[in-house]
Parts: sequence; C-alpha cells; structure tokens
Amino acid sequence: METNEIDGFGYCDFHEEPVDEETYEYKGCWGCYHFHEGKDFPYVSVMEASKELGVSESTVRRWVKKGKLKGRLFVQERSCFGSLPPPPKYHIERESVNELKKK
Repeated sequence: METNEIDGFGYCDFHEEPVDEETYEYKGCWGCYHFHEGKDFPYVSVMEASKELGVSESTVRRWVKKGKLKGRLFVQERSCFGSLPPPPKYHIERESVNELKKK
C-alpha cells in the first residue's frame, strides 16, 4: 500500500480501520508492522531525519531532548495479547526537520 493512496493520518491493517493520532498512540499502531502512513502523517523516523539532516541517529535523539528538533517519544505501557509492549519509538515532526534543513 502506497502512502499517497491513504487519506488522512494512516491506516492499520491489523485493526482494519483508519487511524487518527489518538488511536495511533492508544492502540500502539506506532509499534505495529500493519500500520501504513497516510499523506497527512506529520512525523518522520529518526533514521529518515538523520539522513535528511546528514547527522547520526544519536544526534537526532539528542536534538529532540535539547529542543532543537520537535519530536515525541511514543511509549506504550500496556502489553497486547500477553506479549511485551513494543519498544519506545521517537517520532520527529516533519516540519521541524524541514525548518532545520533551511538553516
């Protein structure tokens, strides 16, 4: 499934429904391999941000912690179906990366 085929925030094949930002966080779709980003998905991965900015992934995480880049750490407290919860995952705001690239 192509990103530009999905309207809105995204779609989760596992939950078989469109996903908005609240359900993305609550249901843990950020840790799910069934989630497909929509054309309005506002985040890039740490790896994508590091490639675009020409720095290491560690630097991107450090910049988020220092406030140089805007991002969020998604952490799911509950486990799903008796398994361990997915690991925490940073999401970097796409606009923040674009602004930093201009400087």
